[in-house]
Amino acid sequence: MMNEKEKVKTMKVSARWFAVTAAALLVISGAAVYEQPASAAGEVSGAYAGMSDALQRTLKDAMAEYKKEGTIPAASLNELAAAKEQLMPYAIKQLSLQPAPGPSSSWKNATVLPDWRFWAEAVLPWNDSRLFQPLLDWTYAFPVELYDMAPYTRLFGSLLTEQNRTITLERLEAADRKGMQVLLQLLQAKEWLSGEQLSEWLDRYAGKPQQEGIIDFLDANRWTNQQYGDILRQSYDAGKLSQQQKKAVVGSIANGPQYSPDIRQWLSGIAVSAEAGQTSIEQEIDQQLVLRHGDRAAAERLYRSGLAKGYLVPLNGRVEKVLADMYPDGELAAGIRQYEAIRGKPYFYGLADDWYSSEGLDFANPEQAIKPWQEFIEKYPQHPAADDAAYRLARCYQLSGRGEQALYWLNQAAQLGDRDLGYDARGMLLFTLDVEMSPESLAAVDTQVLPSWLKPWVEYSGAVETMRAGQYREAANKLQAFIDTYDGNDLFEQAYAYSREDTAEYIEPEAAYPFWEKVKEQQKLTERIAVLAEAVDRAAGSEQADKRYALAAAIYREPLLYYNHLWRETRQGFFWFGHIKEMDYYEPLDRYIGRFNHLAQAIEQFKQIDLAQASKQTAAKTLFSIALSYSKLSYFSEEVSFYMSGVKLNEYVAQYANELIERDPGSELADDALMLIYYHTQDKRYLEQVVSDYADGDKAGEAQKLLKELAEKEQTQEHPAYWRYVDGYGVRSERLDPDDGRLPESVQRWVREHRAEPYHGTMEDGDWTYVLLTADEGKVLSYMYIGSAASRMQVSSNETPAPLDTKLPRVMLERVKTKFVPAGEWTWKIYNN
Repeated sequence: MMNEKEKVKTMKVSARWFAVTAAALLVISGAAVYEQPASAAGEVSGAYAGMSDALQRTLKDAMAEYKKEGTIPAASLNELAAAKEQLMPYAIKQLSLQPAPGPSSSWKNATVLPDWRFWAEAVLPWNDSRLFQPLLDWTYAFPVELYDMAPYTRLFGSLLTEQNRTITLERLEAADRKGMQVLLQLLQAKEWLSGEQLSEWLDRYAGKPQQEGIIDFLDANRWTNQQYGDILRQSYDAGKLSQQQKKAVVGSIANGPQYSPDIRQWLSGIAVSAEAGQTSIEQEIDQQLVLRHGDRAAAERLYRSGLAKGYLVPLNGRVEKVLADMYPDGELAAGIRQYEAIRGKPYFYGLADDWYSSEGLDFANPEQAIKPWQEFIEKYPQHPAADDAAYRLARCYQLSGRGEQALYWLNQAAQLGDRDLGYDARGMLLFTLDVEMSPESLAAVDTQVLPSWLKPWVEYSGAVETMRAGQYREAANKLQAFIDTYDGNDLFEQAYAYSREDTAEYIEPEAAYPFWEKVKEQQKLTERIAVLAEAVDRAAGSEQADKRYALAAAIYREPLLYYNHLWRETRQGFFWFGHIKEMDYYEPLDRYIGRFNHLAQAIEQFKQIDLAQASKQTAAKTLFSIALSYSKLSYFSEEVSFYMSGVKLNEYVAQYANELIERDPGSELADDALMLIYYHTQDKRYLEQVVSDYADGDKAGEAQKLLKELAEKEQTQEHPAYWRYVDGYGVRSERLDPDDGRLPESVQRWVREHRAEPYHGTMEDGDWTYVLLTADEGKVLSYMYIGSAASRMQVSSNETPAPLDTKLPRVMLERVKTKFVPAGEWTWKIYNN
C-alpha cells in the first residue's frame, strides 16, 4: 500500500536562494581557524611529483576544465597524449582498484581513486593495452554504481580485442555480481555473446554472485532482446532459480511496460499453481493482473491470500481500492474505515485534498491516538495498513516525547502490513535516536523490551549525545567501552534481516562503510578534544583564552566529530527522501543542529572566550572565527534553516566582522573581515574600504578587481551597485489552528480581536513571533509564505473569492522563532486573484 509515505509535515517553502560566491570561499579559506585544503595545483604537484612544471600546469588545467564542464578540451587531450609515457604510471595508479592487485579475496572492499573519471577520459585516445589489466581487475569487485560506469565502459570497451578475448572470458570465474553484469554488457557490445552461452553460464554459476549478475543482465536487456526474456522464463520453469530469484524475475516480468498474451498466460499459470512458500510470487502476479487487465479471478485470489497470510508485497492503492469495493463488508474495508476514523483523513491519498499530507487527528492529539492505533493493530494484524498504523503509532509516541516506545513501533512498522514503509521506518528510527533523544532519555531506555540489535545502537547513540553535551572525557570513555564490548560485530545485519517468507522491500545495508574504523577514529578524536577541554579548565586569564581558542578551532576543523556513524553516510539522503527537509519548523531539529553541527558547537566555544582577558591577536582571531563560522553555516546545508534563518546568519557575520574592525582596525584580519562582509551583503562600500584603508594588505588586489567588475556591470544597469544584492530566504514557520485552545491566552485574545476584520500583523509571546492574516469578508486565503529579504521579514499571501465548497481558510495563523527574525520592519504582500 502506498497511501502513507510519511512526510511528517509539509513545509510551505523550503528553498533558500542565497549562495556564497566562489570568491567568498577564497576569503573563507584564509581563515585563522581554517586549514586551507590543497588546491587543484597542490593536488597535482603532491600526487605527481617529478613531472615538469609545464606538464603539471597542463594536467591541472585539464582537470579543472573537466570538473567544470565534464569534458577535456581537445588541445589538452593532445598535450596529455604527447606526454603519454611520462603520465602512464600515474594513469595506471588512478585507474587501478585500491588496494593494489592481489588475490580475489583481497578485493572485497576495493575502491577507486576519486579522479578516475578524468583519467578514463584523458587516456581514451591513447588506446594503450597497458591499461587493460587494471581495468579488467575492476570486475573482481566493481567499485562504482552501474549508472556511473559509462567512462569505464567506454575506455575498457575500446581496449577489448581478439587478443585479450580469452582472458576476458576467463575473468567471469572471479567476477562479482556487478562485475559480471558489466562484462556481459561489454561482451554483448562486441557481439561475443549468445543466448546459449548465457543459459550455460546460468547453470555453471548457480548459487554464486555471477548468476545474480547474469539474471540482472538478462532482466535489464530483455526488452530489446526477446531471447533474454525467454531464458529467464525457461530458468524459472526448470527450477534453476532460488526463491528470491524467482520472485525478482516474476516481479520484473509482471511489472514490465507490456507483455504478450502468452506471457500473461504463463504468469496466470504460476499464480494458480503457486506452491507453499510462493505466496509473494502469487500476490505479485495477481496484483499486476488486476491492475493491468481487471482480472476478477486474480482479484479474488489476491483477497483470499491477503486474508489468510497477509500481504507480502506492497499493495498498489488502486488495486487495494478494487478489493475493498469488491468486498465492502470484508475485513479489508472494515480496517480502512477504522483507519480513517482514527486519522480523520481519507485512507486513499487520491481522495484527499492535501495529497500525501501526513497530518491528521492523531498527530494533532498524539496522546489520545495511541490507544486507537494499538487497537487497530491488534484487530487487523494482517491488514496492508498495519505497517502504516504502526508507523503513525510510533510518530504519536515521538510527538509525546516517549522515544523508547517510538523505537519499538518503528521497528514493527518495517515488518507489518505490506511493508512498503521499510525505508521510512528504519530512517525514522535512526532519526529518533540521533535527533530527538537526549543523553538522559537514551540512558533510561529499557533495552530488554526492544530487539536485541537495538541495544548497541542505543549505547553508541548515548555516547555521541554525551559528546554533543560537551562532556568529552565521559564520552570518550563511553565510546571506548562500546568498542571493547562490540568491536568487530556486525551491528546492522539483524536490523535489516528478513523477518518473513521473503521481503517486499530490500534495504541493502551500506556494507562497505567502515563503521568500526570510523568509530575508533571518533573515540581518539574525542580523547583529543577532552584533553583540550581539560586544559581550558586548568588555565586562567589570557592563557585560558588561548586554550579555549585552541579547543574551538579543533572543533571547527572536525565536521564528523559529532556524527552518529549508525547513519553510515545515509543521513542526508534520508533527510531528503524521508521528507525531513520539507517539514515545518520542528523544535527537536533546531536543538539537533546546535548539537550535531561542528560549526554551531565551535561558535559556542568561541563565544565563551573572554575578550577582555585575551591577547589582542587572540581577540581578533576569535571575532573573525565567529564571523567565519556563521558564514560557513549560511551555506552548510538546508537543514541549518531549522536552527537559524539565513538573514540572521548574515546579520551575525556582519556583526562580528564589524566588531573586529572597530576593536582592532590594525589587525591583519581586518581586511579579511571587510571582504567577508562584502560577500554577505554585496555592498561595494566594503570593497572601497579595503582599497582605501588596507591598500598594502593581501586583499587589496582582490577588492580592486571586484570593483572593476562591478563598475563594468553598472554601466548596463539603471540602479547603482550599493545594496543591489537582495538576499532571499524562506523562513521555517509552524502553521497553527487559530481555534486551538492550547494557544497562549494572550495569543488567543489577539486572534479574537482581529479575526472579524481584514488584518495582518504580528505579536511576540515568549520565544515565538506569531503571524496573523485575515482575509476580507467573502474571501479566503490560498497560502501564507513567510520569508526574509534585504534584512526584513516578508509575508506574502493571496486572497481569492470563496467558492461555495471551499475548504480554504479565511484566517491563517503561523509562528516563527523570534531568533529567526531580523531587526527590520515586516513587509506584507497580499495579492488578490
